[in-house]
Amino acid sequence: MRSFSFVLSFCTLFLFTQTNTLIAQSKNDKTVIGTVGKQKITYGELKENYNRGLNDVPSLADLEGFLPIYMDYKAKIESAKELGYFNDPELLAEYDQYAKQAAYSYWLEYKIKPTEFEAYYNKADTEVKSEHVLIALNEDAPAQDTLDAFNRIMAARDEFLSGKATMAELNEKYSSTNQGRLMGGDLPWLGVGTTVAPFENAVYALDVGGISMPVRSQFGYHLIHLTDKRTSKAARNVSHIYVRNPGEEGLSKINDAYADLEKDLPWVVVTVDYSEDQLSASKSGNIGWVKYGRNFNTDFVDTIMSIDPSLPYSKPIKTAYGYHIFKIDSVETFKNEEEKRESFMEEFLASPNYKKSNTFIVDWLKRKYNFTQNSEALAKYTRYIVNFDTTSISAVPTPKMANEQAFLFQGHSKTISDLHSYISKNHGGATAQEFRDEWVQLFSNHLVDENIIELAIKEFPGFQSQLDNYKVGLAVYKINDDNVWSGATVDSSALLDIYNKSGDEYSFKERDFYYLLSSTDSTLYDAVNFIKEGNNPDSVRVYYPKVAVLRDSSGIKNEEYTSKLNGLAKGTFSEEFKYKSRNAYLYLQDVLPARKMSFDESFNRLLSEYQPIREDQWLTKLRNKYKMKTNIKKLRQAYNKEH
Repeated sequence: MRSFSFVLSFCTLFLFTQTNTLIAQSKNDKTVIGTVGKQKITYGELKENYNRGLNDVPSLADLEGFLPIYMDYKAKIESAKELGYFNDPELLAEYDQYAKQAAYSYWLEYKIKPTEFEAYYNKADTEVKSEHVLIALNEDAPAQDTLDAFNRIMAARDEFLSGKATMAELNEKYSSTNQGRLMGGDLPWLGVGTTVAPFENAVYALDVGGISMPVRSQFGYHLIHLTDKRTSKAARNVSHIYVRNPGEEGLSKINDAYADLEKDLPWVVVTVDYSEDQLSASKSGNIGWVKYGRNFNTDFVDTIMSIDPSLPYSKPIKTAYGYHIFKIDSVETFKNEEEKRESFMEEFLASPNYKKSNTFIVDWLKRKYNFTQNSEALAKYTRYIVNFDTTSISAVPTPKMANEQAFLFQGHSKTISDLHSYISKNHGGATAQEFRDEWVQLFSNHLVDENIIELAIKEFPGFQSQLDNYKVGLAVYKINDDNVWSGATVDSSALLDIYNKSGDEYSFKERDFYYLLSSTDSTLYDAVNFIKEGNNPDSVRVYYPKVAVLRDSSGIKNEEYTSKLNGLAKGTFSEEFKYKSRNAYLYLQDVLPARKMSFDESFNRLLSEYQPIREDQWLTKLRNKYKMKTNIKKLRQAYNKEH
């Protein structure tokens, strides 16, 4: 059977996302225009299911042409139900996979994206200044290390609140170091979307002077103190002429550049003559948009923000990077609120606040939908495991506290016993002292993952309808495959009869040749050279898997292309040409006597050419079985009443 992954391309006519705006049917819409067995097809149903990939209103001719197609489709659904296709294990597995993927996509696109963007947008007009203590901790750190780091950061917080130490002193005492430098300390002004989400959410939630609870990020545990807030300054699109040397030689060069500008030499000319920033020099010195919290240090941004944008260019200025002459090309402004939101949406989607990952979605659902964990029970379980020291986790017996609840989400829970079974199964080879807190969190994610479909059905009107439509599409695809496309279920005697009556239609010509196709020129040329070096064309599939290799014996019949073989000698290639939008060559392998294909050799072509006959025979049986009837007169009357 063909892969179900193609089902949507087959069922495009009938499978489409249901909107949440359901229009009440009028009496006219309830007009019956056809029957399939006991099912009545109404005018409203036909309109609702008509789709050409466009949003325009169908014409009467469109609906008349669509009606028999739609009724055949309904007959296939009825037959699939009777034959048990909706309970097929392979179909159900494909459906379950789709439902899970669709649920994640719905949450991200229709709930998380708009919700988090509003939070992002509401913070976008504010910049924050803060200082922090950071105790570095890997995300997969042992549970005991995680607990120790948490306790240390809480001790630092207590010292700050009691007035025993400033944040600078706590940074010296508690923060981790990296290559001899403290990882905490004073931070530059930050704008929204410029740091990791846990830190940003915490710092923006503080009032000036406030101190956070411990904040866990990918870097470890933070203790954050907000020192100031201000209105965000608009981004500036900046160009510069840059001299790297900060000494007298560099000063002399930048002054020469400035002198040339004062002589009215064009900016672009002076940039090319003097700037040592080759990347920006090729763009008239443009370094892009500059704003607090982006890719430049705070002092550099301060300098740019202090320049009068109405000036044609600044005087030479020294920064931490060297000497510059700046030109403010534009200051970010917006025509209206809609344009501003569009701009910030682009920033938001590229920021750490938004990620297209299942883990990101699960973490969000945990925060927003009352995910709870029994911290006391989990701490007891951690101590229980770690006490077994070098014993493998798989050998650690189930603890007495096995029935205690570990996690709860939307009325569904997991116990310590469930957690222990998961860790024993997935990390049983590790020793007890190697136990990781990350394993506990990964297990907790499964609780959300197991219930994400159920939660999506509750949250999004129409989601269940989309899942139902997809399952119907899978069933229709499978029953089509079995009755029309599959060679395994075809009546071979019918194919043999066609073969016996075909004469020389299914024959090999006197040439044995190959098509070589690839979307990548270099790969195709490598494959051609590979054959020219004496290798068998069939080996191309092994050494160059991105090159498609088709042989004449597969039954390719297209004189437009095979005529390119005319005049070729054995073992030579045609000129390059396009075959089905891909670059291609023909390779003449040999010149053989013409002969008729055997039945097996012609089977695929016979099956393909028999398919329309086979489908028509099957549909005729369904139409007779379900006594299908159409009423074009009623359809026309309903249409005319509406229009």
